[in-house]
Amino acid sequence: MRRPDHVRGAGLVLVLLLLTGGVLAQSGQISRVTDPGVQKRMMAMNANNTALAILSDMMGGRAVFDRTRARDARRRLIYTTGRIPALFRKAHSDPLSNARPEIWSDWSGFRQQAKSARSAARKLDVSTLPRLRKTLPRMIHACLACHRAYRKDM
Repeated sequence: MRRPDHVRGAGLVLVLLLLTGGVLAQSGQISRVTDPGVQKRMMAMNANNTALAILSDMMGGRAVFDRTRARDARRRLIYTTGRIPALFRKAHSDPLSNARPEIWSDWSGFRQQAKSARSAARKLDVSTLPRLRKTLPRMIHACLACHRAYRKDM
């Protein structure tokens, strides 16, 4: 049985909030990270999270839909997800990094996940609230799938 869009959306917003909490905790760690490569990766993931939070707040009714802000968030997601392979190409290490070693031992799988995230970002339709609600879940699923496989639990 297919759930109504608002029920699916509420579930995805809850998942995004859990994801957001982890990334927000990470944002306080960035200044303590000594490896510049790890810092760049963490800053990029925080930029993705900020953009997703803006869109999910609009989707969930916690913020008024604003096409200009939504378009900006989409642009940031496209840009940042496109940088993921370059940011992770070298296995920079730091005790505060959340990257699993599987990123580098399964490089082709990781690159495919990054490609899926970028594709989902490009396919985000932020022209109207109903279209955002229809397309944002794919983006969230792409992020979560990659995190499940390649990110340490926090």
